[in-house]
Amino acid sequence: MIYFAYFSLHFTIYVIYLQQMLEIYHIGVDIMDKEKETLSVTQKYTIRYIINGCLWLLYSISNLVPFKPIRIIGAVLLFVSAICSFYTLLVRQESDDEMSIQHIWAAKSMSLEILLCSMMTVGIISGFISFPFYKAYGFFVAASQMLPGLLFLKYEKEGC
Repeated sequence: MIYFAYFSLHFTIYVIYLQQMLEIYHIGVDIMDKEKETLSVTQKYTIRYIINGCLWLLYSISNLVPFKPIRIIGAVLLFVSAICSFYTLLVRQESDDEMSIQHIWAAKSMSLEILLCSMMTVGIISGFISFPFYKAYGFFVAASQMLPGLLFLKYEKEGC
């Protein structure tokens, strides 16, 4: 009886997972069918960096929980992140102007400095406290995605 309940729970989660994958696929097909729409520079960098960073952050949080269905949800989040990345690569988009190129490079430069300082801080703290770094890598990936996107939006509004 216990094995049947365990099996049915896993089977239900797998079916839900497949339904979500099919829905994501259909959304992707619908998006690709709309060829007349073009992505603006701000939309492109928002999807590429901020949304991907949020999805990585949610994955990292789900990675801390040892419950298997939550980890499956985390894997689905990474899959959605990959779809977002491919979407920004494949859809028609506005070309970057000089200011947007300057803003994204300034944002990436600033976020690199912030990430290096935070990694050094974590390295110093891990010398005194036992800290499993493998559980924290996703947070650094999330930060490396979100920081350039947020700084780009700030620089687009205010200038460098």
